[in-house]
Amino acid sequence: MQIRFVAAALAGLIGLSAVPPALAQTPADTAGFSQACLGGATFLLGQVPEGADATTILTPLCGCLGTAFKDMSQKDIDMLAADLRGEGTDEAHTAHGNYQGLTELAREGLNNCFASPEVVAAMQAAQPPAAETTPATPQ
Repeated sequence: MQIRFVAAALAGLIGLSAVPPALAQTPADTAGFSQACLGGATFLLGQVPEGADATTILTPLCGCLGTAFKDMSQKDIDMLAADLRGEGTDEAHTAHGNYQGLTELAREGLNNCFASPEVVAAMQAAQPPAAETTPATPQ
């Protein structure tokens, strides 16, 4: 019985390896996602403090997200871009089919990108300078 199972599994693997490359998934076009990401400061960063340069953070963050999401389907990339633009509706989320799974993957990618050295450094560099305070003099 185990031999038949192993033989069937091997036959399946051989069959999959014979699939022509033309049927392989083409990479998703991420240009729309990148544009939405660079314009999504409020969605991605929340309220940016006055004087902070959001672009300094968004550039490496969006680059990282583009790399993290490069293997997603066009449908997934388009849904994430719509959310970043504030156009993601409940109907679109339901029609997606696995929106919850998509948001989990997106959250994981976002957390990993926020922890990347490039984004951490950009966040530190984007902080407005601390206001100088004059030390209180004893009276």
